[in-house]
This record gives sequence, structure tokens and C-alpha cells, in this order.
Amino acid sequence: MQIVDAEFGTLKSAARRGRARSTETVQLIEAIESLQPGKAKAVMVEPGTTPEKVRARIMYAAKTADRKLQIAVTGDRVMFALRNGRRQRGRPRGT
Repeated sequence: MQIVDAEFGTLKSAARRGRARSTETVQLIEAIESLQPGKAKAVMVEPGTTPEKVRARIMYAAKTADRKLQIAVTGDRVMFALRNGRRQRGRPRGT
């Protein structure tokens, strides 16, 4: 790798490339955006991966789609649904 000086004006006018996402992530984002309240979806864990990795991918896709999900891992499935709008239990947080 070679690092050289560059013109700052060229940087500001250069086209910005969006984040390249895998097809799996794009599919997860589309599935999350299409979720309806009271409905759930599941991702089957494929050989060579773990439920934890699948759960992390779902969480990333949910954050990208700006949705809060309820996620459960059961056997070879990772199920997810929209989290309802109720308040969290516990100590209130200051604003």
C-alpha cells in the first residue's frame, strides 16, 4: 500500500460510494422493513455458522433499518418480530 498526498478539493467533489452490503444483509433489511406488528419471521441457521452470528446479523440489519426487534434463538432458528412500544422495566433514566 502506498499513501500519497492528495488535493482536498478533489476529495470534496469526488463521488461517495455507499456501503456495500452482502445480499444476505439486504434480504434481512427488506424482511425487517416488511414486518407487521404481531407477525414474526425466522432465519434458519445454516451449517458452518452459529445462532450467535445470525443474531448479530439480524441486529445489524435492524439497526440499519432503524427498527427495534424482539429476537429469540430456538434450536436451529433465530426468530424475530417488531418490539412493541411498551416501556422497559427498571430504573428510569434521566434525560
